[in-house]
Amino acid sequence: MIYSIKQLSEISGINKITLRSWEDRYGFLVADRSDTNIRKYSTEQLLCAINTSALLNEGLKISVIAKKTSQQINSLIESKFQSTEECNEEIYIARIIASAVLHKRDVFDATIYKGFQQLGLVSFYSTVMFVSLQKLGLIWSVNSKVVDHERFVFGLLQEKINDITNEIITKKFSKDIWLLFVMAPYIFLDRDDGHFVSLNNTVGMVSEASVDHKTKWST
Repeated sequence: MIYSIKQLSEISGINKITLRSWEDRYGFLVADRSDTNIRKYSTEQLLCAINTSALLNEGLKISVIAKKTSQQINSLIESKFQSTEECNEEIYIARIIASAVLHKRDVFDATIYKGFQQLGLVSFYSTVMFVSLQKLGLIWSVNSKVVDHERFVFGLLQEKINDITNEIITKKFSKDIWLLFVMAPYIFLDRDDGHFVSLNNTVGMVSEASVDHKTKWST
């Protein structure tokens, strides 16, 4: 996919003036140009910008980050995530977005698992998953005909809800916790115009999970 500077700025959270200054001063995130001199960014550059934003929030300087390749910047994200110290929410967000765009199931699962442990269920959903899915929605809207990323994330979320349903039943967790998860698609999958991951299209998934939960809960 190709992103304009406006789209890259909106998704990454880095304003356009900053992106231009990085390009001019450090030769960092240098955009290709169209025939009419409009900046064009690749998916790799988008993920690099998201990673950079996360690392800036970790206290790294742009002068240091700008000297590194995209792969080295990604390695810094991985190092921060694997550290025993608590990392900021943007590290989780960067990993979730990368896992969706690059179809990396292991990255998604590891991020979800550690996020639940470190931040707690409610905080992880509100500060990480909500923001991640908002940003993914913006990515998908760039090319609405490409739905592979949506299918990937939707399938994983559906699988997680099913897993959590079984765990709640087995361990007799509070029904309040169940409601948090069963309502998650309504809260987070705010999609539009024909994208199957939408508020309307989550009804079947939630209804099916609810019926299954109620049946097992009553036995």
